[in-house]
Amino acid sequence: MPNIAPRVHILGLGSIGSFIAHSLRSLPSPPPVTLLVHRKDLYQQYASKDWKINLQVGENGAPREQQGFDFELINGTRMPQFPIENLIVCVKAPATASALEPIKHRIGRNSTICFFQNGMGQIDRLNQHVFETPSTRPAYLFGILRHGVYLKSPTEAVLSGLNGCAEVGAVPSEASNPTPESSSILLNLLLQSPTLRCSKLDWADLLQVQLLKLATNCVLNPLTALLDVRNGEIKHNPAVVPLYRNLLKEISGVFERLPELRAVPHDPSRFSALSLETSMLDTVEKTAGNSSSMREDVLKGRATEIEYMNGWIVKRGEELGVQCPTNSLMAQLILAKGARNVSGV
Repeated sequence: MPNIAPRVHILGLGSIGSFIAHSLRSLPSPPPVTLLVHRKDLYQQYASKDWKINLQVGENGAPREQQGFDFELINGTRMPQFPIENLIVCVKAPATASALEPIKHRIGRNSTICFFQNGMGQIDRLNQHVFETPSTRPAYLFGILRHGVYLKSPTEAVLSGLNGCAEVGAVPSEASNPTPESSSILLNLLLQSPTLRCSKLDWADLLQVQLLKLATNCVLNPLTALLDVRNGEIKHNPAVVPLYRNLLKEISGVFERLPELRAVPHDPSRFSALSLETSMLDTVEKTAGNSSSMREDVLKGRATEIEYMNGWIVKRGEELGVQCPTNSLMAQLILAKGARNVSGV
């Protein structure tokens, strides 16, 4: 009998989750992939499309159909109870804990969760509210996706091109649990995909990449959401320059004091405000025509990830003695705008 690859579960079927699911099932020897669905209407939409996902490369590309997915309706009457060993989480950061709550009894020390999300602080919150016992916690991986992808419909994703990439690495554990076999299995599956173009980084390197992306997100996401513009407008509006420079100065001050970076050789220019600005403007140039995820969330009345972006900067700043009034104001404005949209004012 041929060896059957371990099953991968995916939670969060937005553009990123759909893209990763399609990529894994496109492997020469694909693993079984189960898509976890919270909403009955979404479950029914997949059923009407024969449980298939289409990926289109470029605006005018031909759809690439992929099938063979299994589906579970979370809290459905026939939801399986067997353990989940390999889980990829692509829900928005604020929804992570609530999305995992109904399946946490199926996740334990032999499980691995890989997060593909924006922002920082999700794992700390999970450890506080979902996986509270260190000895039974899963292992964690964190992934950073650098692909442009959006949903054309719930079962159709559009990838901007094949030149994107991703990075993934293991998050250090506070507990003395041995690393489960599932960690290397899940990591290897992600590394095999020619579409994902994923590379492995050690945690120190991945953390630095994550922080650079966070700094950019702390500027682009709230400013484009508040001004209701696409990314490129940030570079062409001189009135926002003092604002984003204040944001980045505060962010630089927090990064320079993070205890997580003490083991990394110190480079004073690495997280300087100027370096962060250069990195941010480079992203603006490359994504000028894109609408940020936070702008889209605000326009559609959804919860934003602001508490895991500028909110995380403010929280860590308070812990480290760094005042971040501009980031605090930005977070408050986004929360106020979100509340206004929800209330219909």
